[in-house]
Amino acid sequence: MIKALKIVVVALVATMAMGHGVMSYAQTPTVSGKLSKQSIEVGDRFEYIVDIEADRATPIHTQIFHKEMSDDQAKALAESKRSMSSYTEYNEDIFELIKEYPIDTLKVDGRRLHLRKRYLLAAMETGDIPLVPAIMYYEKNRDVPDTLFSRDTLRLHVAAFEELDTTLFLRYDPTSQQGVVVDSLMAMSKLRDTGLYTQKDLPFIFAEIRDYVIYGAIGLILFGLFVWLVVWLLMRYLKSRKAKPRKLPTIPPHIVANKALTELGHRKLWQKGKFKLYYSELTDILRVYISGRWGIGAMEMTSDEIILALRDIDMSTNSRSDLVAILRTADMVKFAKAEPEAEMNDENLNRALYFVENTKQINTQRNEGKEEINSETNIND
Repeated sequence: MIKALKIVVVALVATMAMGHGVMSYAQTPTVSGKLSKQSIEVGDRFEYIVDIEADRATPIHTQIFHKEMSDDQAKALAESKRSMSSYTEYNEDIFELIKEYPIDTLKVDGRRLHLRKRYLLAAMETGDIPLVPAIMYYEKNRDVPDTLFSRDTLRLHVAAFEELDTTLFLRYDPTSQQGVVVDSLMAMSKLRDTGLYTQKDLPFIFAEIRDYVIYGAIGLILFGLFVWLVVWLLMRYLKSRKAKPRKLPTIPPHIVANKALTELGHRKLWQKGKFKLYYSELTDILRVYISGRWGIGAMEMTSDEIILALRDIDMSTNSRSDLVAILRTADMVKFAKAEPEAEMNDENLNRALYFVENTKQINTQRNEGKEEINSETNIND
């Protein structure tokens, strides 16, 4: 066995192929490896993974697990196999290559490449078999390759597997019609010592079940969050059914508009040179008022569309003129970048206040005999 272990270490280095080339430059590459399983039974398959970090400009070559043979060597090998009593007595190598995957590029970091090479192998001998990840690479301006080994040696524990010959466990049973039966107790004892029960006695290695643990934990967390969400939604639904709906008092549109216009005057926007902002907010206040007062979608309308929509609305000529004057001035400011005089800015705010006051919806009886106010009304009279 010791001789076989030495052979495999030497073979992994000596059988470098020139078939898997990737470019590297300047910096020395790094190599590491891992196994998909740390312990198996002889004949089982496992995945051997080699991770490489390298630059772009120098060829890199990975290990191979099949031997290059000439035709004569292949014929000699076939003859040697036929001369044996059974093929199971012949081990061509410690590992048998099942499948070799092309090199994957996991990440590109500037000139640095993060690569991965994978092999699917079957173990053909038992014991603790070492695997040393290695690559060959060519430094700049050199024709002779260098061999780079991983700092860590991987070890695969391969347990024995024994196929039972049932003829070894026969005993005579006078009570049986056949006379000879299989002694199941003897067979089970043998299985526990060597054979099918070997795997359960192998050393526990967390790496073999790490992915299952991680995915299981993520699944439990997601399931817990789902249960919490369902409970929370159910409690919220039950609580909403118990709560008595409360109707909030509706504020009349003219009160909302008067408050907004008063606050707009206090902000002194046009006095600070913000004419466009001033007229945008002024017209928006009026649009909201018109929408609430008459149910017209004024927020999505142009000035001309608003004037046309209000054509059949019963209102005084002064109120209609005030609204038109405000909208026309606002359009000049927003689209022609006009800067109205100070008197016009104050007058348009007053016009908006008069428009709201004269068109608000109030009790008809209380509104009888009330004089309409406008910019020419003397409030002190």
